[in-house]
Amino acid sequence: MSGRLAALDGVRGVAALLVMGLHIAGYLGSPLLGHGYLMVDLFFLMSGFVLSAGYGQRLAAGGQGVWFAGKRIARLYPLAIVGLTLGAAAALALSLGGLRPLEDQPLLLALLAALFLPWLGGGLVVPFNGPVWSLQYELWINLAWGFVARWLTDRRLAVLTGLAALALVLVVGANGQFDSGFANNDPARSAGPFSWLSGWTRVAFAFPMGILLHRLWAAGRLGAVTSRLTPWLLPLVLLLIALPAPGLTPLYDLAAVFLLFPLLVVLGANAAGGGRLQALLGRLSYGLYVLHGPILLLFKTLEPAGLTLPLRLGWYGLAAILAIAAAALAERWIDRPVRKWVARRDAAEPATALTGPVQARSA
Repeated sequence: MSGRLAALDGVRGVAALLVMGLHIAGYLGSPLLGHGYLMVDLFFLMSGFVLSAGYGQRLAAGGQGVWFAGKRIARLYPLAIVGLTLGAAAALALSLGGLRPLEDQPLLLALLAALFLPWLGGGLVVPFNGPVWSLQYELWINLAWGFVARWLTDRRLAVLTGLAALALVLVVGANGQFDSGFANNDPARSAGPFSWLSGWTRVAFAFPMGILLHRLWAAGRLGAVTSRLTPWLLPLVLLLIALPAPGLTPLYDLAAVFLLFPLLVVLGANAAGGGRLQALLGRLSYGLYVLHGPILLLFKTLEPAGLTLPLRLGWYGLAAILAIAAAALAERWIDRPVRKWVARRDAAEPATALTGPVQARSA
């Protein structure tokens, strides 16, 4: 499929659904999908791969950091602000209705989130829309890469990735758990005073690993990693990775991030084309990730007391449907126009050939 790494669209969409499933299971008190938080690391990895495919060669030439920063902000910011506005409006409405106390210093929290900066005073680092904490990491490491890409030879990139892997192992060993970065100084969430910083080790490994994988793949060194079952294999493996109840040894998480996810991304990159369902999942993935949190929180707060399990499943199933519908509307009226605008800006720039057999659009 021209201009696309199509199979990775489906991977991204399934991963977003699993993140939403993790949060629904949590509200239901179910341990299912207890390792769905690993999908965040997959997002980081795919971001590095796809952005390297789309912009790696141009950034390696140097002098394009500001240009690339503008593209990433334009791509990520509109829907992030919609999610923040929805979360803040939901929090205010619930507070006025006496159903949930409003966060302290709400204007400061909203300002920090709008600037893609974390709240480190305790609790969620993005209080009005907790699931989008990872977007802060992604944006800032994207921008950093745009300015240093010209110095990142393959060898330097491999060294940096190896050092980040070591740091991740050490931090996970010290914490006794992998899941970190979404909260800070919050004992109720097993988040110590440096949990936010430990989240950087996750993105510091996964994002450059994605860039390195793309470079190897583009050089033809990973082309033999393929399977005819890839379109069915990838969603199934992601489900199996996310499915176990929380509490497994952190070695399980490290194995997924170090071994399985790179393999799955390469399999997806080598897959021939993609179907309509994969394309649809890819288009909805960003909106679903950004918008599902406030919607689920509303349903959690408004959940009628005494519902039986089947009714609770129906209640949160309705929440999931609304989140998917909101993602579809956001994709049609916000995300798609933004992508087209970015594409027009690309078309107006001098053409730059990409390294590798397929050009991928930005994540």
